[in-house]
Amino acid sequence: MIRAVTFDLWNTLLCERFYSDYRIGLLVHALDEEGFPRDRHRVEVEYSSTIDFFYEVWMKERRHIPATKLMKFILNRLDVHLPAEIKNRLVKNFEEAILKDPPPLVRDARKVLESLHGLYIIGLVSNSGVTPGRVLRQVLDDQKVLQYFSCTMFSDEVGYHKPHPTIFRKAIKELNVKANDTIHIGDLLEPDVAGAKAVGMKTVWFNATERNNQTHESEFAPDHEIRALSQLPGILERKK
Repeated sequence: MIRAVTFDLWNTLLCERFYSDYRIGLLVHALDEEGFPRDRHRVEVEYSSTIDFFYEVWMKERRHIPATKLMKFILNRLDVHLPAEIKNRLVKNFEEAILKDPPPLVRDARKVLESLHGLYIIGLVSNSGVTPGRVLRQVLDDQKVLQYFSCTMFSDEVGYHKPHPTIFRKAIKELNVKANDTIHIGDLLEPDVAGAKAVGMKTVWFNATERNNQTHESEFAPDHEIRALSQLPGILERKK
């Protein structure tokens, strides 16, 4: 019997948007103001190479790398030494870039969360990247859906990304349920499906029709597959 439902965030509840151009612009402007002008193209190159490097670390170790380290790495590559106050302000602006143009909810997300609230314990298990959990909670609150979650677990606060088992186990513990009484919904096979299955959770793969179809190997095989969030309540009803 399913008692708890956990959701991925990006492209499961929130439509993914990218803020690299905005962040690069912030950095170029700050460097100009502080007397370290750098060509935008060079800043773009160093920013991209930094993101690639940290992605490799994430893939190998599943560790979360905070924006403070990201900023330090970029500035080192640009051979710039900024005062701590300026660096801290840049980091904060990087982290809060999403608030300038918040992403919309995925279709039916609010409706589905509202319908499940009170019937199941609801949690969120999300990788957070440059945007930390404190900011993502603000986005969810602004979208009027934060109140549906009994637990919001973000990788920057846990220290590990999905599919690392730690982030799933911490969510299960906070929700006060057993893994086999919990079902996780997400759009990515390895982080969401394989990660949740590895700790004993049931899984639903949100393979939305508007994205490129993915195929799965046996190790990533979900218990259920949906093409729209509106299909989720029916699956849960059958699991009772």
